[in-house]
Amino acid sequence: MNDLIVSSPSETAKQIVGCEPAVLQRILDKSCNLAVWKRSKTIDCSSLLNIDLENVRVRVPSGNPEKLLQRELDRCGFPKSVARACLAEDIMDLCQLFGEMIPHPKIEVRIELVTGNSCWKFHSDYVEMRLITTYIGRGTQWVDQNDTDRIADGLEPLHINELEPGDVGLFKGKLKTNQPVIHRSPPIEGTGEKRLLLVLNPAEG
Repeated sequence: MNDLIVSSPSETAKQIVGCEPAVLQRILDKSCNLAVWKRSKTIDCSSLLNIDLENVRVRVPSGNPEKLLQRELDRCGFPKSVARACLAEDIMDLCQLFGEMIPHPKIEVRIELVTGNSCWKFHSDYVEMRLITTYIGRGTQWVDQNDTDRIADGLEPLHINELEPGDVGLFKGKLKTNQPVIHRSPPIEGTGEKRLLLVLNPAEG
C-alpha cells in the first residue's frame, strides 16, 4: 500500500501516513512534519490500568535501553507480567526505530497514565522530534496545514485527525522546522476515560 500524503501543496508541510514501519523514515524529508505508522496489531496492556502505577520518566541509551527501562518499570510499580513484557519489548523496538532518526546518544522515555485534560490545547513542541503512541484510549489529535493556519488566526479547526491506539506518530517540532505539526491530547476530562501513553524524546548525553 502506498503512503498517504495528507497535506500535499509543495509550499506547506506534509503529513504522511502508511502501514509499514518504513513510513517513519519520511520524517527525515524536509517537507514532512508528521509521519504516522498505522500498526495492524496493538498491545493488550489493559491489566495495567487496575494497578497503582507511577508515571515513568527515564533516559536510556538509544542502542541499549533494556537495563535502565526495566529498572524504572520496577521502581514505578509495573508488576512482572505478560502485559509488562509486551510493553517493554515494544518500547525497546520503538527506541531502536527512534534512535535511527536522531543524532543523540540517549532517549528520554515517558510512560504516562492520563485521566484528565493533559496538553488539550493545540500546540507544537519545543523539540527536534517526538515519537508518540497510545496503548490504551484515544490517540493524539493533529491538524493539517489548512487548519494550522486557522488556529493561528484564532479560529477553530474544520477537521481534527486522531491517531488510533497502537499508531506510531513521529512529530517534528520547533527545533527542526518552521512548520512544526500542530497537535494536542484529546480532551477527556469528566468522561472516565484513561489513556496509557508513550512519549520518546531526544536526550543529551
